Amino acid sequence: RELRQIGFIGDEFRDLPLYLYTDADVAGDRSELKSTSGVFLVLVGTHSFCPLCGQSKKQTAVSHSTVEVELVACNHGLRSEGLPALLLWEPSLGRETSLALYPDNQATMRVIQTGKAPTLRQNRRVHQVCEAWFHERIKSYDIDLNDCATHAMDADSFTKHFLR
Repeated sequence: RELRQIGFIGDEFRDLPLYLYTDADVAGDRSELKSTSGVFLVLVGTHSFCPLCGQSKKQTAVSHSTVEVELVACNHGLRSEGLPALLLWEPSLGRETSLALYPDNQATMRVIQTGKAPTLRQNRRVHQVCEAWFHERIKSYDIDLNDCATHAMDADSFTKHFLR
């Protein structure tokens, strides 16, 4: 009960972009060796920080690399929170808006930028993640792919265990 999520708005709504942070841990569930995806959606401005959504979800299959788990987390975040948020916030803000996507891994960003991952051919079959779909979405006007330093990853808290 003492843990709280606090947001504040000090800018005009028309000046607030949407930021989507996605992160994953590799084999965080030690019993099944499955990874956890973390997603954090927030409105950010010069004088604003308003969390909209945070998610933690155990992945459905065992992964073999960091890039693989990060792609699954990014796919989950974009499909379950990012794209629906664009549909909601465009009419709410009264303007076309974009989503700033922040994955936690540069190799993952490279796969998204190129739409190709020859060493991850199993992704489509095992995780239902299509790299070409990512590439197509990033080329559109409404999603901006950005690099996020690991120490600044806001979705990190959704992939870690809370110990008391």
